[in-house]
Amino acid sequence: MPAKPPAPVHLPAFQRLVPDLLGDAWAEDDGLSPADVEARLGQSPAAGQLGAGFMVPAALREFYLALGNCGDLMETDHYVWDPEDLEVRDGFLMFLEDAEETVVWGLPVDNLALPDPLVWRRSSGAEAEEGDWQDEGGTFSEFITDLLAWTFEDPEDDGGRDER
Repeated sequence: MPAKPPAPVHLPAFQRLVPDLLGDAWAEDDGLSPADVEARLGQSPAAGQLGAGFMVPAALREFYLALGNCGDLMETDHYVWDPEDLEVRDGFLMFLEDAEETVVWGLPVDNLALPDPLVWRRSSGAEAEEGDWQDEGGTFSEFITDLLAWTFEDPEDDGGRDER
């Protein structure tokens, strides 16, 4: 039996992304239920790769609880993978890919027990068997919040910069 997840820490901040970025009130159906997250994780390639007791970091789990059903945030210029799609390559649990499928982000498998591990980026898409990973310099909660805020940023508010 997998260990019981810790009490939510990041859940309220992830829920606030709906009103902050979309202008709508967060609704329970924006997220997934705990049972749905667990069932879907159990169906993932990662569960088969990592075996019994596979558990994602608390921050990623809370992201799914808050926003796992919110297509407007899960599928932007980047695609956050559904829990049943998570898989492992090169020792990293891949969870996000850009729209062009040329860059993938992941969490080191050795750090999955951490509540909010650092995110790493590979500049070859998920379909590539191997790639070089680089530390993004932020935890999952920091990285995903910044990425979504950047995605919804008004270009007129950044001093006219078009490059990102």
